[in-house]
Amino acid sequence: MNNFEYFKLGQSPFLAPLEQRILHRHKRAGWDGLVDRVVALAQRAQASRGEPSDEAFLDTVRTAISDGKMLPNSPLLVSAGEDQQRLFACFAVDVRRPIDEALPMFRFIHDGMGGVGYALSGSEHDFAGLIRHIDCDTVQHQDGRPRPASNAVTMPAGPALDEYLTLAGTLKVTNMNVALSDQFMSSTASNESAQLRRIAESIHATGQPGIVFSDRIARIAAVDEPVMAANVCGEAPLAVDESALLASLNLAAFCKLPVEGYAAFDAEAFCEHVRIAVRFLDLMHEVHTHANDDLRNNTAATRKIGVGIMGFAHTLILCGMRYGDTDSIGFAERIGELLMTAAQEESARLAELSGTYPAWKPEHGPARRNASLAAIAGTATIALLVGTSSGVEPLFSQLWDQTIVGQRIRILDPVVRLMLERQGIDADFAQERLLAGTDFAEVAGAELAALIPCAIELDGAVHIRVQAALQKHIDGGITKTINCASDTSVDDILGWLRLAHASSCMGLTIYRARSLEAQPMKGVGT
Repeated sequence: MNNFEYFKLGQSPFLAPLEQRILHRHKRAGWDGLVDRVVALAQRAQASRGEPSDEAFLDTVRTAISDGKMLPNSPLLVSAGEDQQRLFACFAVDVRRPIDEALPMFRFIHDGMGGVGYALSGSEHDFAGLIRHIDCDTVQHQDGRPRPASNAVTMPAGPALDEYLTLAGTLKVTNMNVALSDQFMSSTASNESAQLRRIAESIHATGQPGIVFSDRIARIAAVDEPVMAANVCGEAPLAVDESALLASLNLAAFCKLPVEGYAAFDAEAFCEHVRIAVRFLDLMHEVHTHANDDLRNNTAATRKIGVGIMGFAHTLILCGMRYGDTDSIGFAERIGELLMTAAQEESARLAELSGTYPAWKPEHGPARRNASLAAIAGTATIALLVGTSSGVEPLFSQLWDQTIVGQRIRILDPVVRLMLERQGIDADFAQERLLAGTDFAEVAGAELAALIPCAIELDGAVHIRVQAALQKHIDGGITKTINCASDTSVDDILGWLRLAHASSCMGLTIYRARSLEAQPMKGVGT
């Protein structure tokens, strides 16, 4: 194989462990049956508005999903065809209500594979006990099922920070975030500097907390001065008691690779699929089943969606750009601008047809259908469904060694395999050598190895430059982790936190190798 053919839905080498999770009782209908159920959702949403069925649009949705060019978030894929359509991935819950009212909301959302964010001020009585209680209840409720991180708590730096940080590394299914204001980051006061160092020390030891630069978040909500919370992965900040859904476009599917040389990116086709995604996600607001009236009403007031991307690293490789080099930074900025411009145009068009989101005010900017439009998720599951690289991350390794729903997968990355074969290198033999511990540069040669770095080989500043370039034009957040070597220092982390803020990122996560006892992905030979 030396011609590039991206994986369509149903062709990925990673499907086997995901079939039960995604298809479950519909397994006999296969992946084509899944597409049928998703298209039927869109048709039902059109009917709920009293609109005639737009068969041409439904065909574009069918083709986009079947071809692996656009996939909605995994809760929608799992719930399509069920009695309760729990389609959204991102939720924020107000935990100022009594806990016996909040926990049923968490459970309902988790049953639909959604993740829940919530916010605390640090002034609550026994806030640490509340966090542990929610974490424990979630573990018990999900007993016997796969338990990815399902909750995210966000708290500002302040007097309670030290007590908050004692929780880092102790929670089972809860990601911790610290909200840092511009004032905090620009302060030279010794207290703020000491607190930032303690945050960096905690990240160094445990990978927690993640960072949210709170003044970067757009605070559009059903109410004035809303309490905002980060969702589980941070790409879709929401007001409490609000929700949103996401879809991601596979950038690699828009690459046209000639027989010789590197690929060209089809920007026109990409923008057309952004418009398809915006219209499709907006329709899903009509058919989603909410946990209660608060979530329903607040979500309907803003109609937030998040169109994002996956396959960024694969696309850079196919187009001959090294992750983090100048041309890749320019490409990242271009993708962010294309994405946001096309999404704004389509949302404005929908607003003319069906009205703006109800909470819209002139100070929010031009009239549009959705209060938020772009969010770049980590796409762990849906990227596997189409065999592409996750979100905007660099390759974790040239050779996949990953545990997926309890099943260990060890194979050569599909695009790495392609590039080796285009160089006349036997990919199966290369895989054997890599599994035996041979360095990738020795297997592939210096030129190809330079084109295909893995995450741990890249300085944290490189990760941040890519993230900042994408962030420049979009209105939502980006799930992005700096995966760094085990010998990374606290001072390195401190410098990256300051650089990410100075670069106008909305937030970031840093994970130092081997700071967790078990990690789902491993770099072979590291």
